[in-house]
Amino acid sequence: MKKKTIGNKFGIIVVTLALSMAMLAGCGNTSDRNADEVSTEEAADPAGMVHLESAEDVTQFMDEVYGGVGQDLLPMNVTTTELDLSQNDMVEYHTGLVAPDGIAGIYLSESMITSTAYSAIYIRTNDEVDAETIRQQLMDSVNPAKWVCVTAEKQSAVILGNDVFFVMGFTDTADAVIEQAIEAAKKRDMKVSDTLEKSNPI
Repeated sequence: MKKKTIGNKFGIIVVTLALSMAMLAGCGNTSDRNADEVSTEEAADPAGMVHLESAEDVTQFMDEVYGGVGQDLLPMNVTTTELDLSQNDMVEYHTGLVAPDGIAGIYLSESMITSTAYSAIYIRTNDEVDAETIRQQLMDSVNPAKWVCVTAEKQSAVILGNDVFFVMGFTDTADAVIEQAIEAAKKRDMKVSDTLEKSNPI
């Protein structure tokens, strides 16, 4: 009887150990994905950056743009400021946009010398808005002669991610600025659209 009891206990121990090992083998295998699948899924979004996130980001972006443009092409004393979206008249004066929806921020970059026909505009949008619509409205509605005594010779606009970048001024200046804006956007992995262009009689 004693040997039988020992044998039964030994059998119970063996079965218990076998069940424990099976359970441990199952732990840690909580997914059927292999390492390659996990790394691919957790990789950066292939769509890249969609928006600049703040006024500081836009200022840095514009500084980088101007750093790549020849000083002989840029107006003197260019500064970048954020427009107050609650001031509808001011927004319309600078952009031609009336009560723009879906916009997180509008940033105006112009010369402190008010008789200089140059203006660059960066518009941060919300995800819900169609950036193409805003770009077209900007191209159609902005006043290239808002300085009264001078007129911007050329205006260009491009969509960067889902934001809008616009510039107007002399042709050489507008071309150089839009080119550098595209390069700065590509460095941030922002998708870049085609460029809309328009010439104005001066």
